[in-house]
Amino acid sequence: MYSRLLKYVLPYWRKGIVLLVTITIFATLSGVSLTLIPPFLKIVIYGKSQDERTDVSAAAQNEPSGTEGIPLPGGIEKLKAGVSSRFNAYIYAGDPKSRLYRFCALFLVLIFLKNIFGYIQTYLTVYLEQKVLYRIRRAVYAHVQCLPLSYFAREKTGHIISRITNDVTQLRGAIVGVAASILRNVLMTLIALLIILSISWKLSLLTIVVLPLNVLLVGKIGKKLKKRSFRTQEGMAEMTAVLEETISGMRVVKAFNAGEHEKRRFDRFSDKHLKQFLKMKLWGALSSPSSEFLGTISVVLIMWYGGSLVLRGVIAPENLMLFVGAMIWVVTPVKNLSKLNNVIQESLASAQRVFAILDLPAEPLDERFGGREATFEKSIRFETVDFEYQPGKPVLREVDFSVEPGEIIAIVGPSGAGKTTLVDLIPRFYTPTSGRILFDGVDSRDIQLRSLRSLMGIVTQETILFNDTAKNNIAYGRDDYPAEKIIQAAKAANAHDFIVELPESYNTVIGERGTQLSGGQRQRIAIARAILKDPKILIFDEATSALDTESEMLVQEAIERLLKGRTTFVIAHRLSTVQNADRILVLENGVMKECGTHSELLISDGVYRKLYDLQFGLVN
Repeated sequence: MYSRLLKYVLPYWRKGIVLLVTITIFATLSGVSLTLIPPFLKIVIYGKSQDERTDVSAAAQNEPSGTEGIPLPGGIEKLKAGVSSRFNAYIYAGDPKSRLYRFCALFLVLIFLKNIFGYIQTYLTVYLEQKVLYRIRRAVYAHVQCLPLSYFAREKTGHIISRITNDVTQLRGAIVGVAASILRNVLMTLIALLIILSISWKLSLLTIVVLPLNVLLVGKIGKKLKKRSFRTQEGMAEMTAVLEETISGMRVVKAFNAGEHEKRRFDRFSDKHLKQFLKMKLWGALSSPSSEFLGTISVVLIMWYGGSLVLRGVIAPENLMLFVGAMIWVVTPVKNLSKLNNVIQESLASAQRVFAILDLPAEPLDERFGGREATFEKSIRFETVDFEYQPGKPVLREVDFSVEPGEIIAIVGPSGAGKTTLVDLIPRFYTPTSGRILFDGVDSRDIQLRSLRSLMGIVTQETILFNDTAKNNIAYGRDDYPAEKIIQAAKAANAHDFIVELPESYNTVIGERGTQLSGGQRQRIAIARAILKDPKILIFDEATSALDTESEMLVQEAIERLLKGRTTFVIAHRLSTVQNADRILVLENGVMKECGTHSELLISDGVYRKLYDLQFGLVN
């Protein structure tokens, strides 16, 4: 999992190196500030006398000077001795007051520098973290755009939104911020260990005894936490799905007085998420106090045994104070590391959900995936096409027909007959289970998807508009259409007159799903969009919504202009569209029962005649 996350971090490796350097300097300065405890105690304890003979060198002869620390390698020992000698010469020179002033000035400078580097590392951490999240979110969204339509048919919209927003945001716990925090806390822990090992290896053993227990405890909690976190994120996705459904369908909710019902439904999912969240936090909250308690056991043992060593004169009291200070100081990074394990486990659960989307196979859109350029000069042929959404449940069976350029094909049939599925096969939103769809004799599977879809324009039954300007909704998908062509398309769709009356004309934002427009106006914007694209093949699913007489007339005129001169597949609901079609395909239970003109099918007295009579009230 981490190797996959790493590829999103690598583009920022230069800033990452700067971050590593600042963290190292910050941790080192933090450790150095801790080692100033013994010099301070020496200055205060041995510098009280006004007698100049009570300098540190004299005092050192009277204090216990022994340590039982592990000897450092020769080179490091020499470096330590050299630095210590210069430090002592600077700090302990002069009278006690001047020593104290110099010490305080040095301490102030040290803390100032530490905080400068702390600020730099905080900024760089946030910068890199947000940049990486930005790249991941873009990658997930871009991949979602390339997924086949079947994915969106089976996956809830709220679940998809939750993964792109909540889960990606949750990933910050598994990338730069946590990596930086781990490095900082590990360095601080190592520095503290070096300090305590240099003072007494026996005392250090007491701290190490508790460490395996701490590691086992944190690991156990981490496993539980990852499992709970995954369930919590799933609960969040379900809750988001309910929100999306309710808000997008608010008109229906209000019309059916279903507010209380939706509140109960939301409460049910919200309660489920709350319970999962609290269980997750219950386990997460265990790690910090458990680690602190185990750490306190070490400190108590050290105070007991270390005190006896001081009383026996084995180590100096200020060295014991430094040891205890280092132990107390190391509790914070150790606690942080145990908390970070919780954050990592929560983030890895989100990473599983994010990469589950990225691992889904994308549609092979363009030439990178091979395939031929699409052409349509001769015919489109359905050759014994079968289709199933689920194995063993056929939706279309042995559909066989051909279409020549310029023909208008109306597709009719009862609800559930397979009309929408049939037209969805043409732009290859779905692939036939068996049989072939041929464009000029070439199987659609062998044609580049982007090229194939560039031949087509689609007007859906439910008018899909976006929270953008009227101009951008008409020119959807391209930014290079001249303004004159957009206006020309709007005029052809009978949309120009109402658009220019909007507050900002073509630059008016029409609201989410075009909520600021009437039903007829929305339909005309969608028709203008198709006219502007000027496709060779048009797939048109007529809206069933009722319009007032004037809007109906304007929409019908726009439809006639749209259909004129182009190959069109119409899922027809209007009598005029059916009558003007070159051929009518009649579907029933996924089977093409009839094919012919309006008059031919009326005479044949088959399925079409029954549908016609039912629609127009000719049956008692």
